[in-house]
Amino acid sequence: MTQLVITNETQAFDALQLAIEKQFDGQVIDLKFDGWPVLEIKLEGEGYDSTITSDMANAIVEVQRAVNRTYARVVKHSAHARSLTDGERQELQFKAKVKTGSSIIEVNLGDFAEKLATSISTSMTPEMMLTTVLGTAALGAGLLAYKSFLKHRSDDKQIEQTERSKLAMRQEETRRLQIMADALSRVPQLQHVQEDFDIARNAIVGATGDADSLTVNSLQLDAATTRVIATARRTESQEVQLNGSYSIIATDLSKPDLIKLRVQASSDGREFQASFQDNSLDQSQIKILQDAEWTRSLVYLSINARILRGEVSVATVVSVQAQPVSAARGEPTS
Repeated sequence: MTQLVITNETQAFDALQLAIEKQFDGQVIDLKFDGWPVLEIKLEGEGYDSTITSDMANAIVEVQRAVNRTYARVVKHSAHARSLTDGERQELQFKAKVKTGSSIIEVNLGDFAEKLATSISTSMTPEMMLTTVLGTAALGAGLLAYKSFLKHRSDDKQIEQTERSKLAMRQEETRRLQIMADALSRVPQLQHVQEDFDIARNAIVGATGDADSLTVNSLQLDAATTRVIATARRTESQEVQLNGSYSIIATDLSKPDLIKLRVQASSDGREFQASFQDNSLDQSQIKILQDAEWTRSLVYLSINARILRGEVSVATVVSVQAQPVSAARGEPTS
């Protein structure tokens, strides 16, 4: 067994590159974290001394939500944190430390990263496990992820040149961005991890309040700049079709004329709620749904949906067809 101990961001990206290059092929990796990844947030100004504002407390809650969603995506193959058990939530819960001197909040995500590695070590190759865990750690609490987020958000906004220069990417940072891009292409789930932690980052930037400056992991910006950057457009949902073979997990008939289904895709295990009006499907299609639920068999559903930050926000069943399905394409046979 090879023990790999990560103590800083430089080591994380070096190991991530080796994983992408498949340099750990055939090895059993014991991945540990010591002093990293740590998210350190510092507010400076009059009245900021070992205190935490309600806005910053809410931002820390967003970090916890991102942690929970990430674990649900990677380990439970679900886009919803509600798939976690109470025990899993308890194990994933971190404690934010408030230090003396200005207002310094420290969030150590090392335990979360180690739990993530342990949970997927037997179901992934060493390269995929390392890419997933190191990528998640860097996206969750890395300086590069925070700096890249701020740079992207500031590109179309008016901020002082001295502040903009702090966000310019150095040569080594540009190299790391390419490593992260390679990781994102190999593990598509990391894109959603990035989106979830970006929500937390935006909340942190917006929680500056009347402080003079905000520093996250050694990157300091003045309050005026953070307030400008925090003003972002609302994330738009995307319309998609999620046609395919599904299991019917549960049926909710609590609302008149509206039937809600809890469905699970056979292709990737994704679970979400889909609904339809009682009179929008004919009786033969409703019987197919009932038979599929009672016999725990697959059914082919045509679903119109909206995706927001990688999650199904709205889904409507527009038609139902019985199996068998074509094994090659996952479509109903004629």
